[in-house]
Amino acid sequence: MYWQEKEAKKEAFRKYLESSGVLDALTKVLGSLLDISLCIVAQSSTCVCDQFLSDRFVQQKLGGPSLSEYEKLQAELSELQMKYNQLFAAYQETSAEDVQTLAREAAETVVLVIDEEGVEYLTSELLRAVSDSQASIRRSSAYLMAISSKTVSWEALSRVVSFTVPKEILPSYIKLVLDAAVDFQRIRSVGKEDDFSAKSVNPMVYVLTLQGGPILIPGLCYQKHFNHCFQIFLQGLISGSAELREQAALGLGELIEVTSEKALKEFAIPITGPLIRIIGDRFPWQVKSAILSTLTIIIRKGGMALKPFLPQLQTTFVKCLQDNTRVVRSSAALALGKLSALSTRVDPLVGDLLSSLQALDSGVREASLSALEGVLKHAGKSVSTAVRTRVYLQLKDLIHHDDDQVRISAASILGIMSQYVEDTQLTELLQELSNFPSSLSWSARHGSVLTISSMLRHIPSTICTSPVFPSILDQLKGALTDEKFPLRETSTKAFGRLLVYKVRSDPSNTSVQLDIISSLVSALHDDSSEVRRKALSALKAVSKESSSPIVAHINIIGPALAECLKDGSTPVRLAAERCALHAFQLTKGTENVQAAQKFITGLDARRISKFPEHSDDSEDGEDDSASG
Repeated sequence: MYWQEKEAKKEAFRKYLESSGVLDALTKVLGSLLDISLCIVAQSSTCVCDQFLSDRFVQQKLGGPSLSEYEKLQAELSELQMKYNQLFAAYQETSAEDVQTLAREAAETVVLVIDEEGVEYLTSELLRAVSDSQASIRRSSAYLMAISSKTVSWEALSRVVSFTVPKEILPSYIKLVLDAAVDFQRIRSVGKEDDFSAKSVNPMVYVLTLQGGPILIPGLCYQKHFNHCFQIFLQGLISGSAELREQAALGLGELIEVTSEKALKEFAIPITGPLIRIIGDRFPWQVKSAILSTLTIIIRKGGMALKPFLPQLQTTFVKCLQDNTRVVRSSAALALGKLSALSTRVDPLVGDLLSSLQALDSGVREASLSALEGVLKHAGKSVSTAVRTRVYLQLKDLIHHDDDQVRISAASILGIMSQYVEDTQLTELLQELSNFPSSLSWSARHGSVLTISSMLRHIPSTICTSPVFPSILDQLKGALTDEKFPLRETSTKAFGRLLVYKVRSDPSNTSVQLDIISSLVSALHDDSSEVRRKALSALKAVSKESSSPIVAHINIIGPALAECLKDGSTPVRLAAERCALHAFQLTKGTENVQAAQKFITGLDARRISKFPEHSDDSEDGEDDSASG
């Protein structure tokens, strides 16, 4: 049985070879090979058909390529392998950033060749990506939409939007425009050119950023184009869910930021009206905070175009000062300060804010103080004498308050009001500040030093020419050795402000400069890292104002500064590096780098000299949130 099956398989295979022509081909090859072999024997040749000859002969007889063709194919294969190796090596050297750049350029090319007729199909595809859960994908889609606007008219966008977006896809439209606006706003945070690739944004936008100019989207500077995007957010504000209203309000704020004041003029009222109506409803605090933020932006950019809404806006902001959420109260206080700059009558508002200071709720009191500070900062000149007196009397008591934030805000406000109060009141205040006894509670002493520091910011010339100036200087020196570090910190900041003013107004008075510099150097050895950091910031500010007083007293400053470069606190070390850059003038030449090595190591001097000279300009702004 087994033998029969085996024979059957052999027979089947033989028939397959016959039917496919394999047997005939092999027979012809073997016959030809036999003829050649007989010929070689007949000629008594010593040549034998080696394996290579047999292979080549069989290959030719079976219809394969010739030897020359085979060699040509081998050469082509070698050449292709070489090219592949080169391309693979180049790919391995390509960074991820280069790949992203190439991908972006390719995507831009594809988008730019689409004509106006295909914009609806393009928008439909990009909207799918806008709904993606990953922000990077949504932003890429928004970026491509912005690129497409270079060749696709805004009228085409208006046909897509149609001023009435279906409710189910409205969130996607709001995300799209919001991401596009945020993408332009993103470069506001760029501090220096090395941190940013100009290839990723419009070159004109990049140049404006480096020059500190406004960042505007050219298309939105036309009213009809702005209206297309505005209608999307307006629909979300009016008919969306709470979350969608929040996103729409934030998006509208971003849209206003990148639009010119001229284009906004016609939209100030259509934008402000719905925002006021919605913030009055019972929506979550997130919605209110977003609306307040957008109202603050439009107040800044819309200006007097908002005059019809001034009473409503003021009422809205004052009401929000009573909100249960700190974020809403803080946003309302900021907005109220900006709004006061547009008002011609601020006495009623200041009076209401002073009355609200009697509130039992500490959060409401804190927000009212913050709002009062903003109002007086922007409209202090418009306050009547009677109201100024009321502010002076009420705030003079609050600088000794037990609550830290109340004390700090009151001192800051009193410093602002010192520009406008009567001479007799100012003299009285300076007399009290110059003679406060050490037996007072630390919070009362702190309030006095806070007020001195704030007044040195606003009226330094008045203080320095006052008969009580030597006593005020002694009070600051005493606070510099107080057991409570908030007093030492505030005193250090006050000395910094005083030194900057002296360098500007009286650069030849080196004895006063030496006295103040000695006090700041002693602060560099303080136990509190925050005091040391404040002293370094003060010396840096003076160095940037004028290097002469620092160079003249470098033997006093240098050793203490060198110690701070080794400080155990990272913020102190960073502040010391910035201070050393300007104090030793390390960017002004190699001779200064060499001279600095008298105090610091050569390695530190060379390393710090490579810092960008103006990269820390944003850190030089006044911050009164903690130390007057």
